Amino acid sequence: MATRQQIQQCITDCTNAANMLRSATNTVPKAAIRDMLTQGAHHIETCIRQCEQASMQVQ
Repeated sequence: MATRQQIQQCITDCTNAANMLRSATNTVPKAAIRDMLTQGAHHIETCIRQCEQASMQVQ
């Protein structure tokens, strides 16, 4: 089972990945690709919320 510290590191890594996707989105000229990148960042943020819930349960 993952420790709280491991879960927090995963949250940090995922937050960084979502931020990188959002930054990349600003440089893409095609709207369809920007939309896909934004959706990807949103999915990562959903995972982050689930990890935060798991972290609260690991005590």
